[in-house]
Amino acid sequence: MSEGRSSSRVRARRPVTKVLSMVFDDACGRKYLALLRQEGVQLRVLVVRQAGRVVFQHSARPFSPELPHPLYSVTKSFTSCAVGLLVEDGLIDIDRPWISWFPEYREFVVDERFLRVSVRNLLTMTLGQDGEPYLVGSDDWVRAVVGKDLAHEPGEAFFYNSLCSHLLALLVRRVSGRDESELLQERLFGPLGCGRWWWEKDSRGNSVGGFGLHLSTPDLARFGQCLLDGGVWEGQRVLPERWVAEATHKQVETRAAYAPEATEDRNGYGYQFWMCAGGGFRAAGLWGQICYVLPKEQLVVAASSSTNGSKSLLDPLYQVLWRTSSDKGASLADAGAYGFDALPVLEGSATAPHAERVLGRHACDENRFGFGSIDLRMVTSADGDRVLRLCLERVGKSHVLVAGHGWWAPTCAGERGMGELFPFATESAQIVERPDDIAHVTYGCYAWMSPSTLALRSVELDSTRRCNVVMRLDGNHVLCELSVTNMLCGTNPTTYYLSF
Repeated sequence: MSEGRSSSRVRARRPVTKVLSMVFDDACGRKYLALLRQEGVQLRVLVVRQAGRVVFQHSARPFSPELPHPLYSVTKSFTSCAVGLLVEDGLIDIDRPWISWFPEYREFVVDERFLRVSVRNLLTMTLGQDGEPYLVGSDDWVRAVVGKDLAHEPGEAFFYNSLCSHLLALLVRRVSGRDESELLQERLFGPLGCGRWWWEKDSRGNSVGGFGLHLSTPDLARFGQCLLDGGVWEGQRVLPERWVAEATHKQVETRAAYAPEATEDRNGYGYQFWMCAGGGFRAAGLWGQICYVLPKEQLVVAASSSTNGSKSLLDPLYQVLWRTSSDKGASLADAGAYGFDALPVLEGSATAPHAERVLGRHACDENRFGFGSIDLRMVTSADGDRVLRLCLERVGKSHVLVAGHGWWAPTCAGERGMGELFPFATESAQIVERPDDIAHVTYGCYAWMSPSTLALRSVELDSTRRCNVVMRLDGNHVLCELSVTNMLCGTNPTTYYLSF
């Protein structure tokens, strides 16, 4: 039996007697939260582990630690581990061309150099292409890749491409006979004791290897702890030690691919893991999903967010970790000035002198987006709270947002949320079937920002998407702007303009 599948207990690689140069305590955690809030980062759940145990955990309502959250490209690091398990089993040689396992796609290859693309090239994002293919509907994702010309020789240039990771996920299925999600449930998620999770599929039912995993933040931190300990979890070998060492160390340079200000992307790349400016490595996903591992301090930081990316999370973290007397950021005392228990809400009045102009049902002026009506009313929720209920009718479908003033109000289960107006770029080319026991609830808040401007904002469980509605009253019309942030929409609209 291979080392990767052994059930015998082994000694963790972590040196238990090491003296740490810094200790991450509750004060550090609160300072970190204050710095993030100061920078406008919407942190939802945070788990910090040090020396093998949880030393700090935080969540902001309406989010809670046990709920899965989209990991986006953090998924790539899990795909790397799936490949590593099969390398250990002797089923994958990473220097063998990927196409050799998929001869049925040879006839669709338009650039003969693709025939030399190895598993190693996919692991290190050195496929040779300079863009990701466009995917829609029932597209075959592999044909989208093999039908695209290469801009460089395989292995010559780094270009971050989620389809590299998806080809790896398909390879996992081809050589193991099981979907990547099934393999990792047995050999990673199960041993780590992961709770609820789910995985988005491509149009043919394969787990999306580059961005499809949804997992809770504490379970992501467990994954980081396993990596920190060289593939060992609670004394038991889970991942091959050699693979973890190779995957989490620099295999290729990335400096040439990013501008100087992209300080977290220029430090090198392993096998689907990023090297970090402050030392250590990370699994990182769109909009601030991160599992940061700093071996020299026995530290794991896992965060679920809706923000700009890794840099916005790591720069403040470095300031906390390497704090000095010259720090100019938020002090420990400043941390008490913030209410961390809930996400910030819109600040403004509960009503306005001419609020009645927007209340009620209104037919939209002619528009190219297919919106027919806007219905806005103050109603009483099932819990007896007064809330603002917005309903937009578009092409026979109603999109609803319920908003509280000064608090996050939930939209009723079963109602179509505002977020569905802004689908993910590849959603039409995917099978996205969230399990029934995974909550996907929209929460909203509202405020009159001025006598003539009403704003509503929404967040969603198990999504980074944030929707914004702004209504402005002028002399003759009400102008309405609907927009989304922290959602990759591709060719889909990110803003709608309406009036009535």
